[in-house]
Amino acid sequence: SFRERHFSPNFDIIELKKINTINGIDISRYQAHINWEKVAPQIDFVFIRATSGKRYVDPLFEEHYSNAKDKNIPIGVYHYFIFHQNGLEQAQHFLQTLGNNEFELPLVVDVEEHPTYGPASFNQKKTVENLKSFVETVENATKKKMIIYTNIECFDKYIKRNFPTQHLWICTFKGKQSLPSKWLFWQTTHTGKIRGIKGHVDINVFNGNRKAWESFIGLEI
Repeated sequence: SFRERHFSPNFDIIELKKINTINGIDISRYQAHINWEKVAPQIDFVFIRATSGKRYVDPLFEEHYSNAKDKNIPIGVYHYFIFHQNGLEQAQHFLQTLGNNEFELPLVVDVEEHPTYGPASFNQKKTVENLKSFVETVENATKKKMIIYTNIECFDKYIKRNFPTQHLWICTFKGKQSLPSKWLFWQTTHTGKIRGIKGHVDINVFNGNRKAWESFIGLEI
């Protein structure tokens, strides 16, 4: 599968917590069975997939959101961006799906080349146009800066020159030294383990200590 193109280390969140202060997970319909009682004490945040393209809504979005909210876990949500679809329409779909829900973390757009749509959809100029339209529409509506999630290859190809000031959430399995200088979140694995979730889960790290984290999510008085 696409996600296995690069070797993903089998990290356990216990191991990651020894090295990194602030750790969390991202989830979608692929994590259908979550024991939130067990999961909540192990994580500092969760990113939840809401939408993809112009019409798709993740069937577990609302359920994941309400469960994480019940446990007072800081929440972010993401939209899986489809390169060749109209950026404005994708943004409107994302915003409509989010409704009046509240999120502690910035909204995210997930930018990665997916083989389902084939190389024909990876036109650089058109992709950047659609993505700019998406980001501008969401940021104008929310008055908040978005995060772009991407991998190193797509960062170099689409993001680096076109979105130089955007918050970054980067996926790389090649260690911290492979990250761009300004990163906010780092996805360290697609094959993480955490008690309370069967199978694999993506694990992510925040670039900062507890004080920086509390300031970032607005807990600082």
